[in-house]
Amino acid sequence: MRIQSKQSLVLILLLLFAVTAAARKRDYPATEWGLRIAVGAIYNDNLLRFSDADLERFFEFDDRFATPIETVDDFETEYSIRPSFRWRAPLNLMVDGYYNLKAVLRSSNSFTDYQTHTLSASVRPRVRGYRWSFQYRAFRIPSYYLRVYRDRDYNEQHAARFMNWDHSAQFDYRVRSDAWLTFGVGYGTYYYNEKFTEYDSEYLEASVGARINLPADVSLSAGYTRRGSDNVGKDQGFTPQFSPESSPFEEDSEYGDADFNEDEFRLRARRRLDFVKLTDVDASLSYRLRRRVYTTDRSLLDDPFHRGRLDNRFEISPSIDIELSRRFDIGIYYLHEERDTESDSEAVIRAKNFVRREYGMTLSCTVR
Repeated sequence: MRIQSKQSLVLILLLLFAVTAAARKRDYPATEWGLRIAVGAIYNDNLLRFSDADLERFFEFDDRFATPIETVDDFETEYSIRPSFRWRAPLNLMVDGYYNLKAVLRSSNSFTDYQTHTLSASVRPRVRGYRWSFQYRAFRIPSYYLRVYRDRDYNEQHAARFMNWDHSAQFDYRVRSDAWLTFGVGYGTYYYNEKFTEYDSEYLEASVGARINLPADVSLSAGYTRRGSDNVGKDQGFTPQFSPESSPFEEDSEYGDADFNEDEFRLRARRRLDFVKLTDVDASLSYRLRRRVYTTDRSLLDDPFHRGRLDNRFEISPSIDIELSRRFDIGIYYLHEERDTESDSEAVIRAKNFVRREYGMTLSCTVR
């Protein structure tokens, strides 16, 4: 009798376990899919990052300043679509991935429209309070319009475009419940159209960073990247038919040895605004500084655009994100970008310094 009772108890426990497992499987499927779409409206006050000298020539209709743009500023419409997935993988792992397509369309200068493609996959332990995660990311710009440059091989002016590939891997480690350290490496390329293959470059980078959550719904993050770029196209065997010394008109250019080392610093602060009671509102402030040193051994006469040149390029961007509902949210931001060049050549400083501003608003929808 006791044996039968024990058998019955074991059978009941097995049935309860099976029912619980089945319910858990129904509540948490092995794979989930998501979709997020967004549309943004942006005003860009310096579309091609013209210097003050370029802007002066544009507004004075200087015939020597070649550019096909209708206006130096423009209104942009930005569309993005982001399908994603989550897979509860074997070995108690969680795998997340997404693909993001962004298309930027410009109102007055449509030939400068461009797209970006981002593919990302990450893996982490499938436990609460997990301690680590690993992410791989691939980014591509198929074609980006830069500006009109002079092709010195044939003494002709042509549009310069480039294609960009960027591959990166990042490892995050939780050092305490509210703080993470990050370590990353990356490799990328900039390949130009056939008229400007002399500008082709490849780069390697390594990065470290940290982020922490503080009381009062405040989070801080900081990062540093060291980047080295090799101008792989600089030694192509053409004999230029044009040299800048042959013309008194100062033109922007990147001819020469454009090898460089770059230090990039990033800071970001975010705070949830508790005084807004009806919905969730986050305010953030981001800052980025890139300090680029060109490393050519060529003389100032042979390579005035790179010899002794230092570029300080910074961006600062305040933004507000507002959750309108469970599916919709809106983001509003301002971006100030500036490059301050130091060089032994005054002409290079006049050609390279610029200021650009963006004002934008984006509406996002989580479809599922």
